[in-house]
Amino acid sequence: NFKWMMKKSLRTIPFVGKACQSAGHIFVDKSGPKKIQETIEQARHTLIDGTSLVVFPEGSRTYTGKMRPFKKGAFQLADELQLPIVPLTIDGSFEILPRTSKFIKRRRMTLTMHDPIYPQGQGPEDIKETMEKAYEAIQSRLPEKYKD
Repeated sequence: NFKWMMKKSLRTIPFVGKACQSAGHIFVDKSGPKKIQETIEQARHTLIDGTSLVVFPEGSRTYTGKMRPFKKGAFQLADELQLPIVPLTIDGSFEILPRTSKFIKRRRMTLTMHDPIYPQGQGPEDIKETMEKAYEAIQSRLPEKYKD
């Protein structure tokens, strides 16, 4: 079982938004501190209930295809709850749907599921270390042109 975390605006896509809402996926609302906290609480309860979360730690798609720095929210939750992070490399998504395009292209996409990264402790240093390990794992399976 898993739930996706996605930006709130995806809720407005015909059929897709309603299907995701009906399935209980989490829409990230960044319109203010209260809404952000509600999103974090929803994610926390999802994880406590034993459901995995699929999170895109860069926060949004890139304009160049190159990886961007990770945001720490998901890593903070994993640290707090002492849950492993399972990095996933998605190679080919930029060619299929670049951020500036509205049309999907037919291309090959490869998903690589990496070994889980288990918490080694708790606190800011452990969060930073987990983020670095996840970033390195994901980047290790990308073509050179998409590495930072």
